[in-house]
Amino acid sequence: MADIEALFEAGQYQAVVTHLEGQARTARESTLLGIALIRVGRLDDAEVALTRAAVQGDREGQVELGNVLRALGRFEEAIQHFEAVTPDLTGELQLRALRWWGVAEFRAGYTEEGLRRVERAWHGYLARGDGQLSARVTLSLAQMYRLIGNDKRAKILLNEALHALTPELYPGPRVEALKLLLDIHMAHGEFAQAREVLTEAKRALLGTQAPRESALLLTSEAELCRLTGDTRTYTLVLEELRPLAEQLGDRELRLWTVSRLAEHYSLHGQHGKAVDVLLSFGLMPEDWPAELWATSGVIERRRGDLAAAEASLSRAAAMFREAGRIPELCRVLLHFAAACLRAGGEDVDTKVIPALTEAITQLLRLRQLTEFKPDFEELSELLHYAVLEPETAPLMEPLLDQLAHLNLVGTAWLPEDGNIQVTVKTLGQMAVFKDGLEVPFTRTGCVPLLVYLTLKPGRTRAQMQFDLWPDKEPTTGGAYVRQCLKELRDRLGHELIHYQGPHHAPQYYLGRLVHVDLDITHFLEAVERKEVARALALYRGEFLPGADPCDWIDTQRESLLLALTLELRSQMAQARRDGDHRRVVLLANQYLRIEPYDLDVLEERVASARLVASPQELARYTAELNRFHYN
Repeated sequence: MADIEALFEAGQYQAVVTHLEGQARTARESTLLGIALIRVGRLDDAEVALTRAAVQGDREGQVELGNVLRALGRFEEAIQHFEAVTPDLTGELQLRALRWWGVAEFRAGYTEEGLRRVERAWHGYLARGDGQLSARVTLSLAQMYRLIGNDKRAKILLNEALHALTPELYPGPRVEALKLLLDIHMAHGEFAQAREVLTEAKRALLGTQAPRESALLLTSEAELCRLTGDTRTYTLVLEELRPLAEQLGDRELRLWTVSRLAEHYSLHGQHGKAVDVLLSFGLMPEDWPAELWATSGVIERRRGDLAAAEASLSRAAAMFREAGRIPELCRVLLHFAAACLRAGGEDVDTKVIPALTEAITQLLRLRQLTEFKPDFEELSELLHYAVLEPETAPLMEPLLDQLAHLNLVGTAWLPEDGNIQVTVKTLGQMAVFKDGLEVPFTRTGCVPLLVYLTLKPGRTRAQMQFDLWPDKEPTTGGAYVRQCLKELRDRLGHELIHYQGPHHAPQYYLGRLVHVDLDITHFLEAVERKEVARALALYRGEFLPGADPCDWIDTQRESLLLALTLELRSQMAQARRDGDHRRVVLLANQYLRIEPYDLDVLEERVASARLVASPQELARYTAELNRFHYN
């Protein structure tokens, strides 16, 4: 027994499990086995061993049984267990019980009671002068303050805990503290600092057997990849995490991983694979938690099953609202509003506006919105819709101020068919994305040439040069076209571009199994359907900025700008006829963001503002009109 105690004190938990599993006879042996099983991540097995120890009267086993119930997410059971055993405890075991009791209460929704109980435990450990144990309770307090939104207090506690938490024996608490610090950095958009902390946490885990800590750290690494757009690593991390979560049997970790992986697959058009992952959680839909309903709704919205999406997201919203889980509720409401907006119909405003209003109001209360960045980018049409609606426009100004530092850009969905699938951004930027990652080019002409071939297939090199680089000499221009064609093939795949026809003047086409998704295609479709919010979301600036000047690009720029401004003018005229002068003002604001020197629109905005705007707003619009006349 002394040898096993020595292994336990040395942090050799797997060795303890190997010696005691199936061999534990005394209450003390069952306790050591149970705690070792917790440390190696086998929570279900730990519960069995600790139940045996608790029934046999081992006090530490009784405390750790409550701890494992908490870790399994059975918070009410844990609370009842601690209520029964804690009055008979003394010393460090009593403090340990208070800590886990408070954590269970906090997670069950009894926030104030849980926080007070953990603080009592913390004060008790500080009085005992035990640096390591008081640091672990400090970590629990930091996690609580993080959850209630007090990141400043959480960071102070974490920095204090990290001084005492050394990884020599068991690295778990130190890694847990580093993970929490990493999460705080991410929430504030401090990605460089987050990567430094991630590296330090990985270093602390080297050479150890700590599957639970490794899994939790992988969740933070995955989130960092999601927020920074590192799609490839994000996929690899989630796929590494999935079997580890299954092995650990941690329900919350499995739920998080399944939801994120399913959503990720659906974002890239793999809807069947996404549904398969979702169903792998093992519950029938009627028993799903809110997270799975939310994920199902997002998948349904992306694949165009809008009625099902509305139902799933509405159900998830009700569950999150009842549980008081505000960040999750906000996200679900945004996706619900986007599904309703896309579905259209006579009752679209009665569905979208209340959901948007609730979501934006709650988002403004949250303050830290970095975690929503991918959603805002995907749902940019919804944000523009909210800017144009009189009911939500007043809320959007402070929200957009809070989002300004995120540098939001639109994202495109990859199609499900085609060997080469490419997304091209042409409005306000020149960028090509393959498999979610931007592809860099050394030549400025590569992106314009790819767009040109997509819009005007069957052109010869001479025709391409004449349209795109008319100022170049034929020899120089022809060589430049060949270099751009070669670089496009090298970077995106040799099947990207084919040619046919005579050797001296072949005609160039995109490959048969190539799909190039252009933002201007979606933009023109939105204008044609009079979906001005979607058009504004897609129009991020002039066509192919930075491209070499030529008549073809200039013509495209003028055509796209004219299409948008004409539609805005048309909707302004309709709003004026309907007597909706607030909408006239909002539409004029968007028009003038694109064409700031249009005198007619400046005057029309002032005329409508006189009827509906506040004196301050009217004064601002009048001043802008006067500046135009003065200049």
